[in-house]
Amino acid sequence: MSNKPAKQTLVEEKVALDMFLQSLLREPASEPEPAPAPTVTEAPPEAPPQVKLDMPAPTVVESAPVVEAPAPAVETRPETPPPAAGEDLPPWADLFQAMLFRVAGLTLAVPLEELGGVIEFDPDQLTEMPGHADFYLGLVTHLGKSVPVVDTARLVFPPEKLQQLAGDDPLKRARRVVLIDEGRWGLACDEVDEVITLRRDEVRWRSDRTRRRWLLGTVIQHMCALVDTGAFATKLTEGRD
Repeated sequence: MSNKPAKQTLVEEKVALDMFLQSLLREPASEPEPAPAPTVTEAPPEAPPQVKLDMPAPTVVESAPVVEAPAPAVETRPETPPPAAGEDLPPWADLFQAMLFRVAGLTLAVPLEELGGVIEFDPDQLTEMPGHADFYLGLVTHLGKSVPVVDTARLVFPPEKLQQLAGDDPLKRARRVVLIDEGRWGLACDEVDEVITLRRDEVRWRSDRTRRRWLLGTVIQHMCALVDTGAFATKLTEGRD
């Protein structure tokens, strides 16, 4: 039995969760700019000695006035304005609602614009499909359609976090299924939390999504990951990150 006080344990869990989210959002540091080369002041060369020569005065010849041709007209084009910041964000990013749900201690947020619904998870109603990946739990029937359900934790957690879930049984942990991609996929979760309203500046958006495309960013106040359900569905369908 652990002798750590409950308050200390909660603080350690919060710090660990913050470090985990920061690791998901960490971008490669940009290379430092090279320092400017030192300025070297060179002494001016000594002027050669002047030699005075007796030369006859030059003859001045009057010539016709020179008429300068007008300079060619230069066409000026308006400068192209730089792209607006955040123009690659979803169209609903300025103000939107999101539903929070928890998976093995991690809180995720899914925009209501991309939510297909939430259903109860009953392991007895699950049809297992042998031969699939370890995150594939099986099929559930919803509105007459078979919906594949996946263990969300095995898809979002890094390997070091998954090692802590060794022996974890998602069939005993899961209580709800979050439907995405118009109900084509189901994300098993432990519980569904509140619906929150967010503004653009309340989300730390990712600038580079070459990896973990499903992660749009983090909700700063709630310290949770914002899910891009379209990218998540693509990951499941094509089997790539």
